[in-house]
Amino acid sequence: MFVDKVEITVQAGNGGGGLASFRREKYLPFGGPDGGDGGKGGDVILIARKDIVDLSSFRNKTNFKAVNGEIGGKQKMHGAHAADLCIDVPIGTSVYIKQEEKEMIIADLRRDGQDVVAARGGRGGLGNVHFTTATNQAPKTAQSGENREKYHLVLRFKLIADVCVLGCPNSGKSSLLAALSKARPEIAEYPFTTREPVLGVTKQNLKQYTWVELPGLTENAHQGKGLGNKFLCHAEKARVIVYLIDGRDMDMEKSLENLVREVTLFNADMSRKKCVVAVNKIDTWDTNELLITNPDKLRRFEWPVFQISAKEGLGLSELVTAVHKLVDEEKNIHKEDQERPEVIFRPKPKKPRG
Repeated sequence: MFVDKVEITVQAGNGGGGLASFRREKYLPFGGPDGGDGGKGGDVILIARKDIVDLSSFRNKTNFKAVNGEIGGKQKMHGAHAADLCIDVPIGTSVYIKQEEKEMIIADLRRDGQDVVAARGGRGGLGNVHFTTATNQAPKTAQSGENREKYHLVLRFKLIADVCVLGCPNSGKSSLLAALSKARPEIAEYPFTTREPVLGVTKQNLKQYTWVELPGLTENAHQGKGLGNKFLCHAEKARVIVYLIDGRDMDMEKSLENLVREVTLFNADMSRKKCVVAVNKIDTWDTNELLITNPDKLRRFEWPVFQISAKEGLGLSELVTAVHKLVDEEKNIHKEDQERPEVIFRPKPKKPRG
């Protein structure tokens, strides 16, 4: 089952305590303090990985704890720093810290290998060698290790795709994705065969483009009809939306209006994305049906309209070329944003460190 939201608890490691000890060597009865410092506790780090497809790995494990740092040793030896706990998440994961029912974003992991320290380990305490003074040559006190950070995190995963295919149930979204790529989604005559996002990759001019097919979107999906509209979050990062219309629909204009309305109600910013319209299943038309359906009415939306047949492969080349061109244009427009370093926000700790 596809999982795109989880809540987990992460706890870094405590710092190791400093040691209070004295030299006990032969012929050195007053050797003085030699307690070493404690080691740092392990951090909890989230790392984006391209080979992870969703958050399903967190279904059976939601609590993560890093190792504590070791205590200091004699002869001024430092305790070992604890290893960091690294947790792999899919590219497209947004990380939020949840405090008192409020969520604050700390990172949006968009690239393979990008990471964020979700919880910092405590610093090691100082050994008694640091507390020697002119009046106290043999201090018996050492510093405890610093306490670790512990947070309740919310992870939200949104697919990062170049193209998102949206349509009503049975409009042929799965057939289109299968015809364009090596993806093998379930294809059947009954509605809602697609119940979770499906990815496919197309190639043109030595470039790769990622397409995602989302479950069928019904009228009033924002009210919970059909499969609802929560899956539309995976269209938010797409550069181009392809609205797929069933060529056998007797009112294509209304169907497209409903699709656009549901998308706008979910996120008004998505209405400003580049869009194209594809009328599918034209292989089923005869002359009379073409006059009745009249797909030219769809041009009032001022988007390119393509007549295709995913089953027979008609018009797919023209559709793909146009969509890929729009994707490239969007990438060039937002190239500066991709290269700009990301700002990570962290909430203030409830208690001062140290």
